[in-house]
Amino acid sequence: MVDFIVDILNAISNGIAQNQVDQLLQTPAAYNAQLYSLSLSVAQTAVKPVASMVLAIVFTLELARVSSKVDGDRELGVKMVATAMIKIMLVFTAAQHSELFLKAIDQLGQGVMDSFVAASPTTGDTSTMGLGDQMRDDIDAAGVLGQLPCIVLLIIPFLVSKAASIVFTVVLLLRFVQIYMMTAFNPLPIAFIACDETRQWGVNYFKQYATLVFQCATLYLAVIMYRAFVGNVMNVSSYEKGSSLSGWITSNFSNLLLASVLLIGIVMVSNGIAKKLFGGE
Repeated sequence: MVDFIVDILNAISNGIAQNQVDQLLQTPAAYNAQLYSLSLSVAQTAVKPVASMVLAIVFTLELARVSSKVDGDRELGVKMVATAMIKIMLVFTAAQHSELFLKAIDQLGQGVMDSFVAASPTTGDTSTMGLGDQMRDDIDAAGVLGQLPCIVLLIIPFLVSKAASIVFTVVLLLRFVQIYMMTAFNPLPIAFIACDETRQWGVNYFKQYATLVFQCATLYLAVIMYRAFVGNVMNVSSYEKGSSLSGWITSNFSNLLLASVLLIGIVMVSNGIAKKLFGGE
């Protein structure tokens, strides 16, 4: 029973299991190598030919636009045609190596995550331990009669924290699925950039991809802030040795429940913050 109560308090105070948090530190290639490889294969065999067709159409329209502006000026016509050809060649080359742009964004996001990890306490003294681990001796000393009321009091905050963990898992999984799907279509947005009328489509694609990549950083920061908040409002030093453990939990019940509800909120809000970083709504 002691271990059960310890696990409940740890689940509430940590919010998200550490193995789930560690998944935030993985790049798309490391999270699921098979899906990532499939995405690149689809981009190479199916989407790049379509992107080449789009570029051919864009080039034709560009030549038509140039011809309408020349009006018999041969020198100007040569310059404009040469400019259009160079532009299309550059975009074509970029489309053929479009995965490099996504990998660059991945590396940038990974660099931000590494900085967060270096600046955040994850191991070491008791301040980074779960609430249950810090109170294990006190829970054991309470005996069975003191432990039973604790289980009853903690069950609701525990269930809410588990719901938050499920929400976190779903958000994380959907994030990677979206990344893999966007990776599969990565040559096409670059082809759209070549045309003035569709350029914003390509720009929006890269903004959305960057949002998904940096969502891991906002999620990680949310978890760290949550743990700091719980450590602040649930200070173990406020518990007096030998006093009623269930009484201490009762006096902190609102904080325990608030923390669990807060966890769901910050997980949902983190996605919006990532969008705002890149001009989204």
